[in-house]
Amino acid sequence: MRLSACICVAALSALGVVAFATDASAQTPTAPPAAPAAAPAGGAAAAPAAPVAGADKPAGGAEDKEEQGRLRIGFNFLNVGVGSGGDLSGPFIGATFKIGWQFNRLMGLYGNITPFVWIGSSDAAKAANVSIGAIAGTQFTPLFSLTPADIIEIAAGPSLDYLSGGGVSAGANGDTVGGFSSVYFGAHGKVALHLGGRNEETGRRRGFTIEGNIHPSFTPGSAVTFITGGLGYDWL
Repeated sequence: MRLSACICVAALSALGVVAFATDASAQTPTAPPAAPAAAPAGGAAAAPAAPVAGADKPAGGAEDKEEQGRLRIGFNFLNVGVGSGGDLSGPFIGATFKIGWQFNRLMGLYGNITPFVWIGSSDAAKAANVSIGAIAGTQFTPLFSLTPADIIEIAAGPSLDYLSGGGVSAGANGDTVGGFSSVYFGAHGKVALHLGGRNEETGRRRGFTIEGNIHPSFTPGSAVTFITGGLGYDWL
């Protein structure tokens, strides 16, 4: 009888422990499930942003680059022509170096540096005296340039001419010898053809150059006017 009572007490105790454990487990809070990600308006999945046209290209197109200023440079490897002043006329030979700035496709400003030699003489049959003169010097000429088309240039400007020269005259009244060396004022006009091409991205033009020039130098006594043609190459 006592053994049966003990077994009953043990069974009741075990049932009590199980009931307490079950109740504690039911009261333990659990984390709520994560909320689903909000869908975009309209229920459609977000599409990747469309690429902006031209975003991978540098700012400014070919037209902008054509209007940007740039260094201008060129040369004439040969200038030939004639010069005349007073009763003297004769051949002119020289060369030209050019450097300056091209503002845009239409306008530029640059300097011509032209060393040259000129020899003139009078016609003995038409003059009482026989005269021979010579000038060696350099023309320093700033030019304002217009290029209304890629192949055509018109330019003009003042000039400072460093000239050294002299002359000999022989006639019925005796012989005379004279000379001079100084800086004199002058002027320059030019028309040129540039036979080449143009870079579509930068606007720079280059090509073989054929030009015609007129240049009076106001030397003592009278002006000496040089009319010349030039052959060279330009980057503008």
